[in-house]
Amino acid sequence: MLMNLSELGALTYLVLLALIFAQSAWHKANDYGRFLGLVANYRLVPGFIEEGVSRTLIAAEILLVILLIFPVTAVFASLSAGVLLLVYAGAMGVNLIRGNQLIDCGCGGRAQPVSWLLVLRNLVLASCALLPLTFDASQPSKIELTVALLAGAVLWLAYNLSGKIIENNRRLSSIRQF
Repeated sequence: MLMNLSELGALTYLVLLALIFAQSAWHKANDYGRFLGLVANYRLVPGFIEEGVSRTLIAAEILLVILLIFPVTAVFASLSAGVLLLVYAGAMGVNLIRGNQLIDCGCGGRAQPVSWLLVLRNLVLASCALLPLTFDASQPSKIELTVALLAGAVLWLAYNLSGKIIENNRRLSSIRQF
């Protein structure tokens, strides 16, 4: 039986989420000392648990990637990813309200200061976490899986491209000030 468009969209979103969290976990684990410092910069948890929180966030992201792969756990993983994205958006929002606009978001890769645009990005991604509720746990056909994998990869590339555009806009703005 062929998937309907919403199921194909949900499967595509699961691929996108898996790629985003795999990339994020990789960056955090690959430069753990930097990530630990970023968690400390947010000043949302007491210093004595910063390392535990940092390790838990990395483990949670890795676990999400694994759970997103399997149809039987995909809906739970998507909703859990949505909650984690809301936590990240909330942490950025709290720091923006506090006036801490120069701290790195901790999203992975090059340093990127927190911004309301990043909060919005996380809110949009979190709201899309409801898409997999339409997901049929039956096995997709090879063509449906291929389409979802390709579409998810294209969306992931667009996600990364939008991050570069935001970064370049910030750089241009700072150059124009001189």
